[in-house]
Amino acid sequence: MKRALALLLLSLPALCLAQGRPNPPCDSWPTNIAENSLKDSGMLGSIDYTKTQAVQLASEKIGKYEDGEQLWREVYHITFHEKNGNKVKVIAINEAAGEFECSIGGVDVFIVSGHLPSRDADRVFKQIE
Repeated sequence: MKRALALLLLSLPALCLAQGRPNPPCDSWPTNIAENSLKDSGMLGSIDYTKTQAVQLASEKIGKYEDGEQLWREVYHITFHEKNGNKVKVIAINEAAGEFECSIGGVDVFIVSGHLPSRDADRVFKQIE
């Protein structure tokens, strides 16, 4: 029992370092911008919003915003499910600041045409598929 407690206490700092932005994720901003970009380009039709998924892949500190708040770059894998059964997958990158500001700048949207899973696909990619 003492070993399990010691192991838990020793692993807590590693868990704290592994987490990204401490504030609530800003997945709705890049999802909405990606949806509008795809619809404007004619690549996305009628969406089943109940199946739309946004998985945060990365979050990193990139400096300070004008008001002194911490500035973050976030990367999301977003899957849109069209009502006709098609899936449209994108990678969206945005910047967020402070606790609540998710829309600091534009959102870069990259269309994912395919995915070659590796042997380690059970980690992050289990949430994506």
